[in-house]
Amino acid sequence: MHFALQIFSIAPTTRICITTTPLEPIASYSLCNIASVGGNQRILDPYSGSCAILLAAAMISPSCQTVGIDIANDWLVNRDHILEDFATRDLTKPKGVFRGDFTDSNVRDEARAAVQNEAFDSIITDPPYGIRERMDANAPSPLEEIFKAIEEDRNRGARLLKKGGKLVCFVPCHPEVDLEDMLPSKEKTEAAGMKFLLSREQPLNSKLSRWLVSYLCIR
Repeated sequence: MHFALQIFSIAPTTRICITTTPLEPIASYSLCNIASVGGNQRILDPYSGSCAILLAAAMISPSCQTVGIDIANDWLVNRDHILEDFATRDLTKPKGVFRGDFTDSNVRDEARAAVQNEAFDSIITDPPYGIRERMDANAPSPLEEIFKAIEEDRNRGARLLKKGGKLVCFVPCHPEVDLEDMLPSKEKTEAAGMKFLLSREQPLNSKLSRWLVSYLCIR
């Protein structure tokens, strides 16, 4: 199938399950490409929504094992409809699409159990930052939540992301704010055993950019 047609085939307007802020197909592919999706890798999206990223991953590598977690109720994110979106495109269905809070270790254990209790090769996600530009400065960011989960699970002997695995996600940023100020601190990055790899800017409008960032798990 031609690449452009592949992308169009998972556009929000073509899917049964969509959310209020669906991730566009090109962005989903970009995240997966930066994460080097391929083979039978285990891929986790901890804020999966309608699973646009997992759809892209399945198109890139049919043998990959994907898992999605989202806290939304089924009336907001219908998980049966998500599975239909995979089935109607003849794509490998996720190993699990779970409703739950990713920050809950029990939910992460359930996600890991779906891939034979192995650590994930990649965590790829477009986290919910409210309506992107409306962030609570006093609350941990989704990226900080992911770092904390990686650190906690490694310390309790239930590794979430394998050593050498990648974390790839989007982070919103106002023009007057440095990207570095939106990322976890050096101390939190080191505690999670992560190493910053790259960032790429994607302007959304005159007041907001979305940055694609990538980290490598080194511990």
